[in-house]
Amino acid sequence: MGKKIIFSEDAKFAFLFFLSILLLVLVMAGFNYFFQESPTANNVKDNQNTVVLMQAKKEQASKINARHTVASSVRDAIKKADSSTAHVQINTVNKDSSEYKELKKVIDDETKKRKTGGVRKESTNSNKILRYIDESTPRDRSSDALYIYFVDVSGILIPRFCVQIALKQHLQMAGLTLTADSKTMSFNVPSYQSENIKNGVAEWYDIPLDKDTYRAIQVILKAKKTVLSVSGMNGKKVSRDLTDDEVKAFQRVLDGYNALGGNLNFLQGK
Repeated sequence: MGKKIIFSEDAKFAFLFFLSILLLVLVMAGFNYFFQESPTANNVKDNQNTVVLMQAKKEQASKINARHTVASSVRDAIKKADSSTAHVQINTVNKDSSEYKELKKVIDDETKKRKTGGVRKESTNSNKILRYIDESTPRDRSSDALYIYFVDVSGILIPRFCVQIALKQHLQMAGLTLTADSKTMSFNVPSYQSENIKNGVAEWYDIPLDKDTYRAIQVILKAKKTVLSVSGMNGKKVSRDLTDDEVKAFQRVLDGYNALGGNLNFLQGK
């Protein structure tokens, strides 16, 4: 008959302690297996949604920046009286959007102002000089025009007189003649400026408004019809009637000059 093995109390306690630890580990492992969330398809889906959301935000921000750029371009073009650029820019905006409606209203309002006329302040190449010119006056040299305007040089308002002509070939301006009804007024052109334009060349005579040119403007304002003739050094001459817009612009510019504190008394004497 075999010998019976008897364990001590310490050995029994150690065995029971080891068995308890093992059982606890197995229970925790089972709990984690059945209840802990594993990297399932839901997590993958959440990550994908996050990426899509971030991309959407980037695209939305890009669209907002693009709209702001277009809006700025339209407003800048309007300030420069460049209606063609303003219309080209606005055509890139969705016509059903609020931005399009807002910009379209701005363009329409500025167009109405241009038709009714008015003096506008414009920047020049010099930071110290501002130019005040009527809405109906051309902004470049590609068309015929007779107009007056004034510049603000460090707070001093200086009125100016300008005649410009657009030609196929150089005329070499030498003189001007203004025939207002039955009254004829002639001016020598000691010097002129010129530049090449799309369909030829432009020449212009731009001087400070003096007593003679101011007196001519006053006569034109009262006349029913005025003819401008520009003669060249080669004996050639070009003539045309002044338009109603040109004549009306004279008075608007003079009114604007007075409204800003200008004084033309020095031109009204003999």
